[in-house]
Amino acid sequence: MSGKTPYIVGIGPGNHEYIYPLAQKAIEGADVLIGGKRNLEEFAYLKKETVVIDGKLAPVVALIEQQWQEKSIVVLASGDTGLFSIRAYLQKKLPKIPFTVLPGISSLQYLIAKCNVNLNDLKIITLHGNHEVNLRDTVARNPVTAIFTGGSNSPQAIAARLATMNFAKLSVTVGENLSYPNEVLVTDTPEAIAKMHFGDLSLMLVKNNAVDERPWPYHTMGLPDESFLRDEVPMTKSEIRAIISSKLRLKADSKVLEIGAGTGSVTIEAALTVHEGHVWALEKNPAAVELCKKNIERFCLDNVTLIEGTAPEAIPSLSDLDAIFIGGSGGNMKNIIEVFGSAPVRLVVSAITVESVAEALDAMKEFGFEGIEIVQAAVARSKRAGSKHLMMGMNPITILSGERK
Repeated sequence: MSGKTPYIVGIGPGNHEYIYPLAQKAIEGADVLIGGKRNLEEFAYLKKETVVIDGKLAPVVALIEQQWQEKSIVVLASGDTGLFSIRAYLQKKLPKIPFTVLPGISSLQYLIAKCNVNLNDLKIITLHGNHEVNLRDTVARNPVTAIFTGGSNSPQAIAARLATMNFAKLSVTVGENLSYPNEVLVTDTPEAIAKMHFGDLSLMLVKNNAVDERPWPYHTMGLPDESFLRDEVPMTKSEIRAIISSKLRLKADSKVLEIGAGTGSVTIEAALTVHEGHVWALEKNPAAVELCKKNIERFCLDNVTLIEGTAPEAIPSLSDLDAIFIGGSGGNMKNIIEVFGSAPVRLVVSAITVESVAEALDAMKEFGFEGIEIVQAAVARSKRAGSKHLMMGMNPITILSGERK
């Protein structure tokens, strides 16, 4: 393949002095510099042809594809090329172009050096233009979380959300304008940080000194029934939830739809499992919806969307679902399953009555589910009777599972 070698260059946390000599040499030798407005201003003295990245990347891709063999092109990447960088996008869109990548010093490296934190101890997430991150649960399960901020997800807004985690002992550090002369570095409680104001060039570190004090710090399924607020709403019991979770076969990034959420016990177990994914939970009973909201908030889960309505009418239009759990059909089992057409998905149904089992089995067969498995669980729990214990049986539950590929 002939032509010049285009570069993707990490230009450090901001201050020009953090650009190393090899990167500086590549920039000085360029015919065209591509980057954000702030980054390009740092190199205005070179008087190069420039292209500003203003959020629309398709024109940048087209320009590189058209000109890389005739002109020496350098793409300026803020921080390091391996951390939430434009590099991954360009290499995906232009796989045949032999980019030379020069990594840089990231704002995160700069901040953890200031705070004496090790990179290998971190969980790193970004809320810059990203509202789908399971923020509070991520902070709850990790000793140190680095958070890239931006837009409406400012440090003060994020801190306000973290302040609702009443079981956690958090310390928040915000670095603003890192490496610049007007750098600000402050450490305080989430409540105090929420009352401050920070600019767009900010990064956060959150230390959690009480990881094991979150409502359920274990990796087992079947949380104790006492973990949830109950009221008068029926709840799937612990042992049955463990079986349901096993049959759903969830991964950390799975997308799950639950129909008939009730108290939210299965919802919460699923959301804790898919902590990098999402759960949509549908419930028609207003009292159950309110109780489910309280239980979701009790566990500080940001990866659950609770929908009040009746299935199948209120089922959201979702693509790429990995699993569906039907805990209550309201007599509409066939119509509910039919909604999902022929999409590949795993389906689990729990049923109490014989009629519901028959309806679910017939519908699963009709709509192409394979490997159908039926399990009936009859659980008995001990109850003290004087100095002895009696085993008290609960209603048997039938669980059907199958998959459509």
